[in-house]
Amino acid sequence: MPIVYYDDRCIYCYNYVIWLIRHGLPRNYQFVPLKSEAGEQLQQVHPEVLSYNSVILQEGSSLYFQSTAIIKLIYQLKQFKWLALSVWLIPKPIRNFGYHLFAENRNHMWRTTWAKVRESERSYFIGEQYVDVKGLAKHSN
Repeated sequence: MPIVYYDDRCIYCYNYVIWLIRHGLPRNYQFVPLKSEAGEQLQQVHPEVLSYNSVILQEGSSLYFQSTAIIKLIYQLKQFKWLALSVWLIPKPIRNFGYHLFAENRNHMWRTTWAKVRESERSYFIGEQYVDVKGLAKHSN
């Protein structure tokens, strides 16, 4: 089962997770906050993840970071495979530079709102990972 570790305190990261789900990410993918118990376990087993300010995709024993993780996730969406393949053609250092620029400046960018999780989407989350938009409180499954 592939696991996506993400920053659940980042509105863009959280909304990206919801976007992936709503656009057909396979049901075997699970989402885990980086700051959760499972996220901390990942950091203990793979201390190299601490050096990344990134979404992390774990497929078996393989870890993918930054733009590579994003591309691999988008590739799973049938209607966006073309986008993933197009971005894959950009050299990795340039892709990751763009990823890094966005990650470092995400709190200074345009305002957005937290996406509301539908009942049918809650099964993608492991533990405390979805936000109740009304009170911005986290809930466990």
